[in-house]
Amino acid sequence: MAARGECTSSLISIKEFKLQFQELDLEEMAGEMNVSMEIMTDLTEVCSPSNLKCAAEPESLESIDIFKDQIPEGVELHSLRLLKERKGKLTSHKKEVNYIVKEVAPTKEPLAFEEVKTDEVILSVAIYHPRKQNKVQEFLVLGSQCLTELRDKIFCTADGMILGDHSENPDALSQPTAKENFKSGFFFIEGVFYNDRRDPLSRDYSKVIRDWAKDPQRRKCPGLGLFTSKRMEDVVFEDLKIRLGYPYLYCHQGNCEHLIIFTDLRLLDVDDERNANEYPLQVFKHRGKRLRCRVCDVYTARWVTINDALACEDPCFFCVTCFKGLHYTPDGEKICDFQAYPFVGDFDW
Repeated sequence: MAARGECTSSLISIKEFKLQFQELDLEEMAGEMNVSMEIMTDLTEVCSPSNLKCAAEPESLESIDIFKDQIPEGVELHSLRLLKERKGKLTSHKKEVNYIVKEVAPTKEPLAFEEVKTDEVILSVAIYHPRKQNKVQEFLVLGSQCLTELRDKIFCTADGMILGDHSENPDALSQPTAKENFKSGFFFIEGVFYNDRRDPLSRDYSKVIRDWAKDPQRRKCPGLGLFTSKRMEDVVFEDLKIRLGYPYLYCHQGNCEHLIIFTDLRLLDVDDERNANEYPLQVFKHRGKRLRCRVCDVYTARWVTINDALACEDPCFFCVTCFKGLHYTPDGEKICDFQAYPFVGDFDW
């Protein structure tokens, strides 16, 4: 092995490594290409970099003010008018560009800080799609939180639906959503129904199931027994008896049933969120699949029609523009008989 001093003396200097501009010898190039000097001279003129510029092109971009000098008055092109109206100057990449920046809507205000207890227990809860049975949401919840706090964070397209036929007046969608109308729901965990009874009009969905299971003949069936019921708002996660990886049930809107699975149970870690008000903390959300309009095949479907003679299928899905343009006159009158409902698809998960 060579000594350290010998290694340093053999290094290539930076100046030697730099590429230097060299003039091309036309005679040598003509010989290499096996062409005459006359052809070589013509090729040099045709392939010159100076031919890449047009006659009106300026030598330097720094001398251009496109918003003032290059756009004449009274232009009809919308894009050029917008450029002229913008306040700023076209500069090279080495200079700072001063454009008008559109004001961005402020983000949501941060929640008030409340320190999580050091001995707090954290559970991971996965929520599944009611039909496809794929995971759509996952939350981290604190052991000291009520079950209702998790329920309020669960999103389902069934909650966002606006009930009723709106074909007579599609612009009047000020009615409350299904979640605002029907607030009942329950968790079924280890033989106990935890019902949400915060609203006085909420129904106990589990009563008919508990009464059905009391039949002596059915009590002989495996898995059936004397089920009990508790108020969801009075129970915290630390009070639950659960099995990790075991499927439980969340039911709302009468018959919309989601599997829920507790995937992890652990103590607070140094990398966890320290603000207790951020929990239940969503750590996963399914992107969903966008359902396109059946007419334009571009925009997202926001309406679904039934018994529609103008549609290619039943039910048929439309974006807002295609729905109104196909089914209504310019005065807003229906062209034919059909039923229309606002559509909330899996894309909104």
